[in-house]
Amino acid sequence: MLGVEAQLTTLLGGMNRGGGYPLSLVCTDQGLLVAAAGEHARSDVAAGLTSLFDDIVNRAVRDLGLAGVDELTLAAPDAGRVVIRPLARDCVPRLFLVVFVPGGRTWRRHTNLITRKLLALLAPWLTRAAAPQETP
Repeated sequence: MLGVEAQLTTLLGGMNRGGGYPLSLVCTDQGLLVAAAGEHARSDVAAGLTSLFDDIVNRAVRDLGLAGVDELTLAAPDAGRVVIRPLARDCVPRLFLVVFVPGGRTWRRHTNLITRKLLALLAPWLTRAAAPQETP
């Protein structure tokens, strides 16, 4: 039987083949790489970008009133997109799916499917985060 990292990598690789993505990965909110499939040369940089997710979402909620943000997409006309999706908002450690999507490709169906599979595999290692305490 494969270890968890190998199983994660296998799932990511299957999604990459199905969607035509050059790179996908799972990382923590601190930008630490958990598993990756595809072009590994950019995986550490992509993981590092993920550490900015909470700051961007908090500002979008505070400044723009955008509640319930479920993904962040960075797009460049000639390079495609980098899609960052939290796997579970209320769990510790905070984990994210990051997918490089070439121009003209869709990603929502593939990322929805893989998110469910990744969460099923990772569930034994995730715990519910404690609710923040309000200060008087």
